[in-house]
Amino acid sequence: MSTETGSSTTTTGGGPPRAWGLVLAAIVGAEYLLQLDGTIVNVALPEIQARFDASITTGSWILNGFYLAFGALLLVTGRLGDVFGYRRVFLFGIGLVAVASLVAGLAQNIEVLLVGRVLQGAGAALAGPSALALLTILSEGERRQRAFGLYSTVTALGSASGMVFGGLLTSAGSWRWSILVNVPIAALIFVVALRVLGTRDAARSQRSLGIPSAALATGALTAGVYGLVHAADAGWQDAGTIVPLVAAVVLFTLLPVVDSRSPEPLLPGRIFAHRDRLGGFLNLTLLASVLGSFLFFLAQYLHAVLDLSPVRTGLALLPFAIAILFSASLITKWASSISLKARGVAGLAVVTLGVAWLSRVDDGAGYASSVLPQIIIIGIGVGLAIVPFNVVILSSADPQDTGITAGIVQVAITVGGLIGIGVFLLPFTHGAGSEVEHFARVFTWLTVPAIIGILVSLGLWFGPGRGKAPAAVDAAQATPAQATPAQATPAQATPATADTAS
Repeated sequence: MSTETGSSTTTTGGGPPRAWGLVLAAIVGAEYLLQLDGTIVNVALPEIQARFDASITTGSWILNGFYLAFGALLLVTGRLGDVFGYRRVFLFGIGLVAVASLVAGLAQNIEVLLVGRVLQGAGAALAGPSALALLTILSEGERRQRAFGLYSTVTALGSASGMVFGGLLTSAGSWRWSILVNVPIAALIFVVALRVLGTRDAARSQRSLGIPSAALATGALTAGVYGLVHAADAGWQDAGTIVPLVAAVVLFTLLPVVDSRSPEPLLPGRIFAHRDRLGGFLNLTLLASVLGSFLFFLAQYLHAVLDLSPVRTGLALLPFAIAILFSASLITKWASSISLKARGVAGLAVVTLGVAWLSRVDDGAGYASSVLPQIIIIGIGVGLAIVPFNVVILSSADPQDTGITAGIVQVAITVGGLIGIGVFLLPFTHGAGSEVEHFARVFTWLTVPAIIGILVSLGLWFGPGRGKAPAAVDAAQATPAQATPAQATPAQATPATADTAS
């Protein structure tokens, strides 16, 4: 199947739109909303379970249904953006989030609520990669770095603040408010985006949707995400974990075979053949495994050990989000003379230091002395690392691969977090010791993926055979005043430049 995108004279990276502030507000606001959706119902779960007389297992799918749809559809929705246009897919995704939130928030039974949450995840999968692609093609140089800094900040801020707003809304009114609050926010984002972005993308082209490959990718990610979610509940030796994970491996193995016979492969090998992008993908996945596990286990620690209420637990996590904001904006600006890759490695080193310090919690630990300084350090490291990873990946992608590359970025972040929680439940649930010692043990293990990320960066970005950085990545590093005409933006780069193996 093939289709055409509409033509347009909209601006690309070479000349950002005049209403850049509103464009950025729509794109970044959408990302915040999507991240908020993943965690905002956490605090409301007990009330929801009581309202519908649902078990804990059923209640867990109110969370997991969102992530299952979100993670499973990301690769396909990335291609949809390439085919139908990022603006259209972005607007459709935000509209679906609004409608799904209305369905879930007004649900009179658990089945309708679960359907609404799955549709919210589908809408997030549509909007997320397209928003990231739009951010890439509509900015360049220093402006791109600032935009990605803000984007990365709200990604973490949305997850961390979800529990705060969920607790406040549930306490002030009802669990329904934590879902229905999405409706006016999504509607406002939709109206602003429609006004400043429009619905027409730049190029008119024909591309295949790759239905067989899309079916394999969706099936593989669905099975993989389900297996990871089930592992977090039932362990890695349960048949409900093993069978879907094996199915995911088989389906992913078949994907390149089917793709090789397609004139428009869904997952082109050239995307991973680039050392910069490969290093960025691996680092994002590893960082997401640390970040997702850190937030999950820290919230449990604050509640179970320090006996904080849900709202106070959410507030206790806010310094972490503020540290990311500070790091991704101010420190990144001060360190603009340092290369993106060096900043990424430095960020991972800071994360490793913070998590290692957090692992020293004991029975006499208090929040101010044994949690607050550590999470601030971790937040600074995340802010330093995540912006370079995103810029390096997307700045070196072919224009026609921007959507699918953005989809893989979202997969790395979403699935990486699920992998982390599933894997690190093993050291948490096994072994002797007090409850605090269990938390200390899992925080110790969380240093491992961060250290692996440092080694991956050193090997792929600075190791033997490392040539000059591709022009697109150099342009992303340079400020507009420093960039030369030869330093093309993603929207302008030729395939030969963007995919030169390093």
